[in-house]
Amino acid sequence: MDVIPWSPDRLLEWADFGADVNPAAYEDAYSAIRYRPKWTVSSVRGGAGDGGGHDGPWARDGGDGGASGGDGSLYVTTEFWPILSWARASCDDATLNHQQGHFDLGEIVMRREIDGMRESLYGRRFPTRGKNEDQRKQLAKEDSALVVEPVMASLEKALEKEQARYDADTRHGDDLDAQLRYDELFAALRT
Repeated sequence: MDVIPWSPDRLLEWADFGADVNPAAYEDAYSAIRYRPKWTVSSVRGGAGDGGGHDGPWARDGGDGGASGGDGSLYVTTEFWPILSWARASCDDATLNHQQGHFDLGEIVMRREIDGMRESLYGRRFPTRGKNEDQRKQLAKEDSALVVEPVMASLEKALEKEQARYDADTRHGDDLDAQLRYDELFAALRT
């Protein structure tokens, strides 16, 4: 099963939950929500004549799910991972709705945090490896991962916090009034 990128037009179905049920888990279903970063950086000449004096710069930009500009771009996609998501056979449509909420919440957190991610990358430079320009370009993405990893870890941590709050507030979807309040928030995301 392929990962499912978040879309306002695509709702989860029970068939999307492909992992074996975790019998030790308290909840009746689990949605694996992850973020996938894609980024580009450009290489610019740094120090004079040292052959390795290239830096990969990041630029500032606004835009859906990404920090971009002429020098560098970061795009983040919110994804549902079917191979890690599971549900008990006894689950009903209300449980599926609650799980959809986890997916929607992932998108909300990403959109809320992306400006801070942009700011943390703006103007950042990092040394690149390589004996020549072609090799430095090839290795720049690997080297830039060292800049991107902590930013993505921070995003994952923010998601974990919001997911725990969502489950606590709604008692895993059992508090119908609280679930309805979240459902209204998620519906606004889709318009």
